[in-house]
Amino acid sequence: MLNSVNLLLVAFSKMQAAKDAAVTVAGTDGQLFVFFIMVVAAAEVSVGLAIIVMMYRNIHSVDINFLNRLKH
Repeated sequence: MLNSVNLLLVAFSKMQAAKDAAVTVAGTDGQLFVFFIMVVAAAEVSVGLAIIVMMYRNIHSVDINFLNRLKH
């Protein structure tokens, strides 16, 4: 979903810059938003990976059934 939003942001930014004759740099606003979205997505992945690594260090397993029993 994030990639589809990124594609739309770049496309709409490019279309808006094509309509405005005063804009000399085409599509930079959309590209900046795409960059920030990619940074947030990378941060989410790193947090998820850190959770899995800490789970493996503490339990020495990544078995989902064992983790399901821990919540009770």
